[in-house]
Amino acid sequence: MSKLIVVVGITGTQGASVADVFLQEPGWKVRGITRDPTKPSAKPLTDRGIELVKGDLDDQASLEAAFQGATAIYSVTDFWQGMKSPKHHEEAAKTGKTINEICYEYEIEQGKTVARAAATVKGLEHFICSSLSDSRKWSNGKYTWNYHFDSKAQVVYWIRDNLPDLAKKMSVLQVGCYATNWQSGPAAAPQKQSDGSYKMSLPCDPNTPIPLVLTRKDVGYFVRALTQLPPGKTLLGYGGEKTSWSEFMRLFGEANGVKASFEPNTVDDYDKIMPGGMGRELGEMFAYMGEYGYDGGDPEVINPKDLGVPCPTTSMEEYIKNEDWSSV
Repeated sequence: MSKLIVVVGITGTQGASVADVFLQEPGWKVRGITRDPTKPSAKPLTDRGIELVKGDLDDQASLEAAFQGATAIYSVTDFWQGMKSPKHHEEAAKTGKTINEICYEYEIEQGKTVARAAATVKGLEHFICSSLSDSRKWSNGKYTWNYHFDSKAQVVYWIRDNLPDLAKKMSVLQVGCYATNWQSGPAAAPQKQSDGSYKMSLPCDPNTPIPLVLTRKDVGYFVRALTQLPPGKTLLGYGGEKTSWSEFMRLFGEANGVKASFEPNTVDDYDKIMPGGMGRELGEMFAYMGEYGYDGGDPEVINPKDLGVPCPTTSMEEYIKNEDWSSV
C-alpha cells in the first residue's frame, strides 16, 4: 500500500523541494495543501501527480480534513508573509506592538493550529516540523529581535508540552541559511565596486562556519531521510560542509574570475538599510549566527552526515559555480 506525505506550503521553496523528492520515491504519494486548489497556478502541480486539497493554516477543521490518511506530514509556516499583511500592520498600529511581534504571535498560532490538526490523524507515523533555533534562549537574552527563529522554536516547545502523542512522532528540521538569500535584494548580495571587485557585507562574523543550503533542491532529501528513521531527531539541514562568509566570497571570486571579499557591517547599518523592523530582524539573525552559531549550540542538533541514511546535499562550491550571478 502506498504511503502518503501531506505537504504544508506546497507552493513554497521548502514544500516544492519535498514534493520533488517524494514524487520520485517509490511507494509514496504526495498531497499538497493550498487555499485554492482551483487556481490556474495549481495546474502544473496536479499535472505532475500531486493531489491538491483545500486547507487554511487559520482553519483547523480544514487542515484536519486535508491531513486524513497521512503517513507523514511536513509542516512549515511563513513569518515573512505576515510582514506584508495590511491586517497585521493595522493590528500593530492599534496595539502599539511592532509588526515583528505581531508576526511572531501569528506564526506561533498557525504552528499550533497545524499541530492540533495533525494530532487527529490516525496512523500518522511522522510529523516533521520545519523550525529554527531559539536565539533568545541560546544567546542568554542578548538577541531579542530574531522573531522568525524564536516563533518556530516556541511551536516545538508547545507541541512537546501539550501534544505528547504527536511529539512522539515528531522530528524537527532546522533548515539552514538559504544560499539564495542574496536574491532578495542588494543588502544581502555581493556588490560590484568601482575597481571591478565585489564585496558582500552582513552583520556577521566573517569566519564563523554557517550552515548554508540550496533549499529548493536539498530540503526534500532531509525530509526523506527523517521519514526513514525513528522520530525524535533534530536535524540541521545544510549542504556539504558549513561555509563562512569569507569562504563564500572566496568561492564566488574564483567562480566568476573576480576579486571578492567579505566585510562585516552592523545591526544598526542593516536597520538603516531596511527600516521598519525588517533590517533589525535580519541584522540580529546574522549577528546571532555569527556569535552563537546558527543552531545556538543546541546539543540536540545533529548534522546530515550523522543520519546514517543516504541524504545527498549540494556543496556551496557546487552551488556557486552553477548559479547565474549576472544580476550582480
